[in-house]
Amino acid sequence: MIRQRFLILTAGILLLLPASSRAGDVFTGFQIDNKSQYFGYLGVRTPLLRTAGGPDLFVQAMAAGLGYNFKTNGQLLDANVQFLVPSLGITQKFGGWTLSALAGPQLRRIEEQRLNASTSVEHQIGAFGQVEALYWHEKGSVHVIGSYADLDNFFWSRLRGKLLAYKANKRCCSTYVGWDVAGMGNADFRAFQTGPLVEVPVGKVFLLAKGGYQYSTPFHSGAYGGFEIYFPF
Repeated sequence: MIRQRFLILTAGILLLLPASSRAGDVFTGFQIDNKSQYFGYLGVRTPLLRTAGGPDLFVQAMAAGLGYNFKTNGQLLDANVQFLVPSLGITQKFGGWTLSALAGPQLRRIEEQRLNASTSVEHQIGAFGQVEALYWHEKGSVHVIGSYADLDNFFWSRLRGKLLAYKANKRCCSTYVGWDVAGMGNADFRAFQTGPLVEVPVGKVFLLAKGGYQYSTPFHSGAYGGFEIYFPF
């Protein structure tokens, strides 16, 4: 049901875009850790205004779901958050590097278990911002990304590097290997993740698998795994 809502909301935003802008990227993914905490997302980015030599404007819509655990009086409780972020961004190329920044509102629905009480549901609206730096080459890439949400003063950042390990002569299947380092948190929570990844392009679709070690302030050491899918349209 949650995923259906995300699909409907994202499709609705895309239908409002001008027909001339229908060229962009679709990205989705899912991650889960050994405490059954998860994060899944679906996003679409499409150009809005192109200029000779840049900078260019784009619009992005991203819907996501987050499930996590928290402790109250020593008891472990569940919570889940769904959010939608429509945003406007600007991007500029400098040689092999592409720099981007975007901002927009973040619409949240938070559902939390309560001790000896019914589950609470809260709706919130806040601000979201993100910056990115991408270096791409046929033999590898470097991607740096950072974001901030003001509702809970939450920061998230990731450094990702990939190298071409095997080049296929046909459309399938070259293989890239790489590494992720990510950090996130606010005044009440901290987490760190790092681990290897493998990416295989199949035609225009890029399939990525990842996993590794994580540390968080509530649960200390643990493990995570997930996948990502990206394709241009």
